[in-house]
Amino acid sequence: MSAIICCTAFGQSANDHIRRINITSPESNSTFNLFTVTPLNGQAVIRWSASPVNSDDFFIVEKSSDGLHFEVLSALDASAGTDTVYSLTDNSVNAGIVSYRIRITGKDGKELCSKTVNMNSATVADFKFYPNPVDKLLIVRSSHAMSIQVEDVYGVVRFVQELGAGMQIVNVSALQKGNYILKATDKETNTVISEQLVKNN
Repeated sequence: MSAIICCTAFGQSANDHIRRINITSPESNSTFNLFTVTPLNGQAVIRWSASPVNSDDFFIVEKSSDGLHFEVLSALDASAGTDTVYSLTDNSVNAGIVSYRIRITGKDGKELCSKTVNMNSATVADFKFYPNPVDKLLIVRSSHAMSIQVEDVYGVVRFVQELGAGMQIVNVSALQKGNYILKATDKETNTVISEQLVKNN
């Protein structure tokens, strides 16, 4: 019975709130405060929070390749608390549209179903940069248009540049000597590629 109701709740539009289904207390309701799916380096990072949840509740994370038939990806307990932002990484993401949804189940018989969130896991761009370590000029090759930024070890963005597809030469002489993280965002798929970058003199 609850599975049928859960599927009905997922049929709502992306802007609708999810429904709290409670056999003993039908009037109670709740929503997910956060539910996002972000492509990252060929994976999917799922983040969510919901309230209220009980310490004996479980989050059931499900995925689907067709938006109709879902399989269980993972189950996590909700003992961390109602203000917690939960995170899960799906390491096996096939190319194309992948759908995710979350259910909350508990000993009290309650069932909470989220909306479905879709992610386009299109093929990641062929992205390379060299030399590394670099002195002044960084050569970047990519099959897609990219937005690159360089962060220092404290997470402060020190450099940002928009690049087209193909080979580009980027002047990084303004960077001081040290270790950095180069993050390249694929403009076609929104996939973020993170690599270490070492700056010489």
